[in-house]
Amino acid sequence: MIERGARVRVLVVDDDVSVRAAVAVSIDDAEVCEASDGATALARMDVEPVDVVLLDVLMPDEDGFSVLERIRARRSPGPAVLMLTGLADELDHLAAYRLGADGYLTKPVDPDDLNDAVARAYGRTPEEREAVRREEIARAELLRTLEAGFEADWPTAPS
Repeated sequence: MIERGARVRVLVVDDDVSVRAAVAVSIDDAEVCEASDGATALARMDVEPVDVVLLDVLMPDEDGFSVLERIRARRSPGPAVLMLTGLADELDHLAAYRLGADGYLTKPVDPDDLNDAVARAYGRTPEEREAVRREEIARAELLRTLEAGFEADWPTAPS
């Protein structure tokens, strides 16, 4: 639940109208607006400030990683950006944090988890968001190193 006096403004960016609608009704205590692509999202952000962006990765015209880069290039510190995607690969997770994401949620997402992530992102200062990004990058890189070592050390099954 959002604790601040003002309602958080959340922009949901996804090419799938049913996903946008489901996410919009799942978010509590927020003013939700929607965009079907990155260009529309950026244009909307130019005229309507938002606090949190929920951004899909796989979209037809421009992927969410590119949109994230454009958000970070145009706005400093800008809104909190949470990737909301069907991609569960650790490399995608790592790429998102390296590009400036403040969180990474995998679809389908539980409404309680979604609300918790939005509240956490909204409640953090830009400095706290940067610290979380650094921690997530370090965690993901450590996990990749451990997995690579495990794969190298684990004997392959006989053919």
